[in-house]
Amino acid sequence: MATTLLRTRVDARRAAAAKKILDGLGLDATTAVNMLFAQVIARRGLPFAVQEDGYTYAQSEYGVTAAELDATAKRIRRRITLERKAGTVRPVKSADDLL
Repeated sequence: MATTLLRTRVDARRAAAAKKILDGLGLDATTAVNMLFAQVIARRGLPFAVQEDGYTYAQSEYGVTAAELDATAKRIRRRITLERKAGTVRPVKSADDLL
């Protein structure tokens, strides 16, 4: 099968984080991209939803309304505040703290 060289630019942190996950799955970036392309062809589109906002995604994926999503977010924020005051949750300053 003939192949072609595909060049792309990716944020260095994102690439490193993805590589770590792919390594754990026994995959390399080339295999992952080939898998993505195979799914694009099979589905005739991206294999995941591309949405403009969280409300649209939540409604299509889970059937919740914007009001329900807002109410849930408010409950979560209130719960996190209580847990922080109790000392059972540590704050995360950036996404890098999660990696």
